[in-house]
Amino acid sequence: MLLYNRQKKEAVILTLIKRKVAHHMPALTIKTLSIFYSLCAILFALWSIPAVYFLTIFSNKSYNLVLMGFYIALLLLLFFIPQYKIHCRIIRFSLFLIILIAWQQLTPTHNKPWADSISQLPSVTLQDKIIHIQNIRDFIYQSETDYTINYIDKTYQLSDLTELDYILSFWDNNEAIAHTMFSFGFKNGEHLVISVEVRHKKGEEYGGFAGLYKQFELIYVLATERDILQLRTNFRQEEVYRYPVNLPQAIIQKLFNIVIARANDLYETPEFYNTLSHNCFTSLATDFWSLGDDKTRLDYRMLANGFSDEMLYERGRLKSKLSFADTKKKSYINQYIEPNIYNPHYSKQIRPKTN
Repeated sequence: MLLYNRQKKEAVILTLIKRKVAHHMPALTIKTLSIFYSLCAILFALWSIPAVYFLTIFSNKSYNLVLMGFYIALLLLLFFIPQYKIHCRIIRFSLFLIILIAWQQLTPTHNKPWADSISQLPSVTLQDKIIHIQNIRDFIYQSETDYTINYIDKTYQLSDLTELDYILSFWDNNEAIAHTMFSFGFKNGEHLVISVEVRHKKGEEYGGFAGLYKQFELIYVLATERDILQLRTNFRQEEVYRYPVNLPQAIIQKLFNIVIARANDLYETPEFYNTLSHNCFTSLATDFWSLGDDKTRLDYRMLANGFSDEMLYERGRLKSKLSFADTKKKSYINQYIEPNIYNPHYSKQIRPKTN
């Protein structure tokens, strides 16, 4: 009898709890949705403010700046008029929709007055494992700004591709961020560098923030080491490291096919550069992931790519029996070059026999 009464009492209490929860559930749901909507509205507003400027509705940058200021004032007004909350939400939503539609109309192009270093898109044809590449960059430098423009064509046998080097170039003393490149080596001693870069117009300066807003196109630069690496070590005085990669020859060849196919895609269809999602590192990392190595995706060094050499070392991807510190010291190619002097035999220079 006591057990029956206890069970009955528990059942009554449980029923009351369910009723109370059910009573408050609609209010909680509405409040949650309201908070979620407000958060989304604030985030989109923060994104849309620079977007209004970068839409470049006017050719004069000052006018676009004034337009952005007017838009900020309008948003503040719409966010802080409580007596017309519903009307303000409708107007905000309409504004956001207009901006989003206008944003989707921005399309990348191949037709701009490009800077010399990225003026020619490379194109690749592969037939019966014979690779023919057009527009390989091979500039001859007297200084960073004084150079002879030179694009060349090359033909390779895929079976002659035997080596891969991972390149890190540091340009502003920030050890967490570097420019990354692949250098593919062939049996005849030639090396072809793949560098994913911003394609900008003559006189246009790259900005990381602007790179978030469809302001630059993307390009896969294919170049000789005596061009693209020597420019950085000898004339820009960047800190450059070359790491031989520990991968089977068949995998290196597969990666090369993936990279040149990507370069061809860009030759056919232009794409925007994005500072976060389509940059020099994430683009090459995506090519590398396509080989099936997904373990690096969640590593923090995918964002702080200046430490990506250590990540590859820990995963056994670098050819070295030394400690990481000694490996990095040995891989520093600036120690082998002569500043401000162009060397046509640069690839041999940065690979001394004692290496």
